[in-house]
Amino acid sequence: DPFIRARKYLDSASSGKNRGLYSYQGNKNPTPTMTAEGMFCQQIMGMKPTNPRMGDAVSLIELNLPQKRSPKYYYWYYGCLAMFQHQGPVWKLWNTQMKNTLLDLQSDQGEHVGSWDPKGKWAEGQGGRIMSTAMATLSLEVYYRYLPMYSRPKVKAPETPETKKPRN
Repeated sequence: DPFIRARKYLDSASSGKNRGLYSYQGNKNPTPTMTAEGMFCQQIMGMKPTNPRMGDAVSLIELNLPQKRSPKYYYWYYGCLAMFQHQGPVWKLWNTQMKNTLLDLQSDQGEHVGSWDPKGKWAEGQGGRIMSTAMATLSLEVYYRYLPMYSRPKVKAPETPETKKPRN
């Protein structure tokens, strides 16, 4: 079963008090990027936000909010996915900081207007402007592409002639 193997890998790459911090290989040197990715993978496999592992991950990610001086588009994308699914006050904090940072970094003049400069670990040299712009855009629209896994949207059904009729 692929999910059993995925859980086994995540367990082998986890550390921290509750094993909610993640590394690329082994359980040494957890990073915010790998922790956001590991958190999102655990969410997809059904781990609840109340699981202590999630608390470890949220704490590390909250300490590493997006900062204009250090663009990390790849991390920010996975941070957006994981924090959006987690919801709560920490998502609001993350989202506010992420939106402000990304909008400040967006080119607003010249031939690259509307895009994001290729700065940061993966964008410089390897991913380029296309990668930084794609990751920034995907981060900004996470709530347009996904519904929160752990809560249902509070949407009232529209009234119809049938629902307006008095019930006996």
